[in-house]
Amino acid sequence: MENFSYHNPTKIIFGKNEVDRIGSEAALFGKKAIVLIGKGSAKKSGLYARVISSLNMYSIKSVTYEGIKSNPLFEDADEAVQMAKEFGADMVIAIGGGSVIDTAKAVAMGYYVEHSVWDFYMQKEKPEKALPLINILTLAATGTEMNSSTVLQDNAAGMKKGFSSPHIFPKLSILDPILTYSVPANYTAYGIADLIAHCLEVYFGKGNAPLSDYYIASILKLATVYGPKVIEHPDDYDARANIMWLATNALNGSLVNGKGNGDWGSHLYEHSLSVLFDVAHGAGLSIVFPAWMKHFAPKFEAKLAFLGKMVFDVDEGDDAHKASEFIKRLEEFYQQIQTPIRLSEVNIDKADTQKILQNLALNKASGRVYAMNEQDHAMILEKMW
Repeated sequence: MENFSYHNPTKIIFGKNEVDRIGSEAALFGKKAIVLIGKGSAKKSGLYARVISSLNMYSIKSVTYEGIKSNPLFEDADEAVQMAKEFGADMVIAIGGGSVIDTAKAVAMGYYVEHSVWDFYMQKEKPEKALPLINILTLAATGTEMNSSTVLQDNAAGMKKGFSSPHIFPKLSILDPILTYSVPANYTAYGIADLIAHCLEVYFGKGNAPLSDYYIASILKLATVYGPKVIEHPDDYDARANIMWLATNALNGSLVNGKGNGDWGSHLYEHSLSVLFDVAHGAGLSIVFPAWMKHFAPKFEAKLAFLGKMVFDVDEGDDAHKASEFIKRLEEFYQQIQTPIRLSEVNIDKADTQKILQNLALNKASGRVYAMNEQDHAMILEKMW
């Protein structure tokens, strides 16, 4: 096992109607909040009004920044930072999924500096502090509700970058599975693909950590059990609750203990699809990850075989067969929940090959464990058609 240090200070409140505790919880951090939401679903569902009402009950004033996109932009974060400064915010409250929470983390950091938040993501600056962040999660996917990472993009430069700092661990995240009932089937499926990808990124990380491997395999197995249920019955509370908690655990730092780090090459590869074609992140990952595993399979055949046995009960054949079956059955699972496995399914064709390869080269897409060069980029891309 690799050495590790583990600390996660985020408080989780999980369950039905727990969102109504937002006022009393937020009052612990001050009297003025900037609230971030997406393009309108929080308002249409009545959730936004419910949150504001709770804040008002505890005399917490608020301003709202609305319109965060599914692939969030640093420009929106910069605008929200300016709003927060003019208002004199004591805290940031995010109502939404990963894009809103990631933007809120940028706003929390940006509040105390004069430069663009993008300087953090470009590794030009590091935050010394951040505003307290509270999240009300509405989409089970990214795990950002319980970690210290954030991803934004710069469309003009063709870049999507991640950043991590202990200052942006959320103080509190409220996870109410009922809030995910209204998530469309496609975005529910993309979220499931996202949590699976997070598990796999860590699984193919450095170090021999058996407990982590069994933990990862258990999350993957449960995702295949509850994934179809939540697609077929979107108001099944038990299915929604399990998928939500699986997604949080997939990226709250507990899986990586003893691993050193994950690989994250597939994520960096997918970033090019998001920034070039505005592909939903989870949809891109369900295309990229199987192709990446096919390409690198000879390097970790036994690890794939373990997942074949643990996740899909593949007992027959040698490791090569089990490894191949794991990838095949994962793709079949993605098809079952209707998330894409080929670029053509997201309207990307071979005429875009050079555009994709150029962007991968621009962003130097590579893994921390399994390095990728331009030849690897091309070979993996060929497996996505």
